[in-house]
Amino acid sequence: MKGSELISELAEASGLPTDLIGQELSHLVRQAGKDTTEVTLDDLRELLANYLQEVLVEAKSSLEND
Repeated sequence: MKGSELISELAEASGLPTDLIGQELSHLVRQAGKDTTEVTLDDLRELLANYLQEVLVEAKSSLEND
């Protein structure tokens, strides 16, 4: 499985609003310069790991500045 079908499957499995998560995943894929129709599970793992790292760094920074 890859591409848009994979993005839809992950969005559904998240338990969050499917449309919102699907759009966010597609945005991350395009932002990384990849094609949403060709993205693989390994690509998404890497993209989501980087995304999570960025979110954690921002959260830590925000907490330190408060």
